[in-house]
Amino acid sequence: MRPLIFKHANNPEPISGPEGELLKKHLKERRELLLQLSPEEASGISAEINGIFRIYQRNISSGSKDIHILIATDTWLGRETARMVETWLRYQGVTNVQVWDDIAGLRTDSLDNFHCAVSELVRRLHESLPGYKDKGFRIIFNLTGGFKSIQGILQTLSQFYADEAVYIFETSEELLRIPRLPLVLDVLPSIRKNLTVWRRLALGLPVKPDVCRPIPDSFLLLLGEEITLSPWGELIWQQCKQKIYQERFWEPPSERITFSEEFAKDVNDLPPDRCYEINKRMDELALHLEREGHHNPGSLNCHPLKGKPVSDCTHEIYAWSDRDARRIFGVCHGHKRFEIKKLEKHL
Repeated sequence: MRPLIFKHANNPEPISGPEGELLKKHLKERRELLLQLSPEEASGISAEINGIFRIYQRNISSGSKDIHILIATDTWLGRETARMVETWLRYQGVTNVQVWDDIAGLRTDSLDNFHCAVSELVRRLHESLPGYKDKGFRIIFNLTGGFKSIQGILQTLSQFYADEAVYIFETSEELLRIPRLPLVLDVLPSIRKNLTVWRRLALGLPVKPDVCRPIPDSFLLLLGEEITLSPWGELIWQQCKQKIYQERFWEPPSERITFSEEFAKDVNDLPPDRCYEINKRMDELALHLEREGHHNPGSLNCHPLKGKPVSDCTHEIYAWSDRDARRIFGVCHGHKRFEIKKLEKHL
């Protein structure tokens, strides 16, 4: 069975034919066996469960209120295996389990797809884990099991997003703990100097190769004719973005957006967290103007003015909707250009 598993390890879809039937039968048998085993017995046949078992010092029930995020490869066998571990955890009384099985390309048959998948994983981690941290959770990356290439990526990411990473050698009982090291990223000056390029790369908007020259090659990824951020570029950007966006109002990442001096002054008088929101709106507006389909998320909501008129303005977009909700007013010339005039309270 092992050669058959290796043969189809990277298949994204269920396997058909006789080999598919053999694999489905094997998965069913292993799933049924796993659910009959005690935690100690299960840890002997599953590296992933062994890691969890050792984290809780052989007492899985002590973590019944914890949150588990299982990262599945973009493969049929990877998804089936993750669901198997999820079901087993729920049988042990651990009910708060998430399975991330929708990260396209997270497999090892294409380096370009793998790089894009890791970039998406970085974004997903950055959106999810800081919120748990703020609520007092201790974040542990369990690196036991799975593809070696993904283990290596997660070990690096653990230095930015986890309190520690843990690893077990094969079926050993000893847990190797890798603490988070005090890292200092000295890239802020360089990013500020080339901020428009970084923003466009992060947004997936087109950039010319010559304007990317100041950015280290290790932070860039060439996909055909398109240049985007590599997984490490994405990681650096996610670590620095909030700090930079809180500093002041920055030139928008699209030439289709213009703004008045009055608007820039009003934004620069705002607290850091509100400057951050305005800069994010500029990113969303750039995507709305330049991308096919002209995505218009609820946080932006670019639409024609209704009701009470605003002098010299035709459209409004949301600046933020919490607290003292504010709107950005201006003149929209289709998707060719948006002239920002002023920032005012919600009408």
